[in-house]
Amino acid sequence: MTSSSASNPDIIVVGAGIAGCLTAWLLAKSGASVTILEADSVGSHASGFAFGGLGPLEGPGIPDHILDFSVWCFERHKTIYEELLQETGIDTQFHLRDRLNLAFTEEEADHQKQAISWQSKLPGFRVEWLNPEGAVKAEPRTNPNCVGASYAQGTGAVEAYRYNLAVAQAAEKHGATILQRRVTGLLGEGGICRGVKLENGQMEAGAVVLAGGPWSGGMSEWCGVEIPVRPLKGQIVRLQLSENPMVASLNYAGSYAASKPDGLIWAGTTEEDVGFDEELTTAARDKVLGDLLKMAPSLAEAELVQQTACLRPLSADGMPIVDTIPGWDNLHLITGGGRKGILWSTGMAHALSDLILKGSTTIPDFPALSLTRFQT
Repeated sequence: MTSSSASNPDIIVVGAGIAGCLTAWLLAKSGASVTILEADSVGSHASGFAFGGLGPLEGPGIPDHILDFSVWCFERHKTIYEELLQETGIDTQFHLRDRLNLAFTEEEADHQKQAISWQSKLPGFRVEWLNPEGAVKAEPRTNPNCVGASYAQGTGAVEAYRYNLAVAQAAEKHGATILQRRVTGLLGEGGICRGVKLENGQMEAGAVVLAGGPWSGGMSEWCGVEIPVRPLKGQIVRLQLSENPMVASLNYAGSYAASKPDGLIWAGTTEEDVGFDEELTTAARDKVLGDLLKMAPSLAEAELVQQTACLRPLSADGMPIVDTIPGWDNLHLITGGGRKGILWSTGMAHALSDLILKGSTTIPDFPALSLTRFQT
């Protein structure tokens, strides 16, 4: 890559969420000149409001297709935490935490025990089944009326906004530029992307990365290739406790509750297919609180202090997309993290930066992230 000015960089990254900023940091560290274009501000959407859970043992594509990728992503979080702290001084609050996945029926218990059969074989994690007494011992606020819980030790979490902010500042320290600009299209002909169109003007570059999060689907018109990503709305509540924080996270049927380093309990989340509506709703609040009290009835004493909503980029199969867009030589895509975007960000960004700089990557399960998988 050659050095050039912010007005004519080697690479333009469209979007300043965690996927875009982390890719920009890795590219800038390699010596490329990078400009990040963001219509709003760094981490102003899902990357800044996410819970930040790092659970590589469950979710879309796990264990089939991307288990190794997910574990690689988690292990990279352990080292990237120290790198970002040294480069920026920002503590992203990465920490390991125990995780309880509750069951309230025998059918739910059987499903979790089947997962434990392979989860317990993974190095670095300890996963076992606990009876109700054992679950309450691991987290005293657990509902004793559960039939048991899968107990995982060795997973973790991070504070999502701090993580996004640290990555953005690290990218700037390596020469990247972040500009508040709204991209409206691409400059290109013959499969070569020359840059982007802006609301007022244009910017040329040697390559373009589309990191548009939930807005990625709308970029299909720009490149003539369908990007099967839509927004998935999620709402979270934060509660204040007057007593001791939770020692393990509680999870049930897609909902969770855990104490965070800010001293609050975060509980969520909804999965709402409502387009780009980011309004807070009482129905979502009641749903989250209902799930919370099923997991931990004693938290009825906690004070509700905040409710947030954000839009996550959900691909058609729930797994991330990292690829060079078919028909283009230098137009790249990184999106589709869904509810696991913070976890998967490390592997997604490393894979894409490798692809741009080297033409290939050794990140595990990378072929499963291809955009072309939707064509077959």
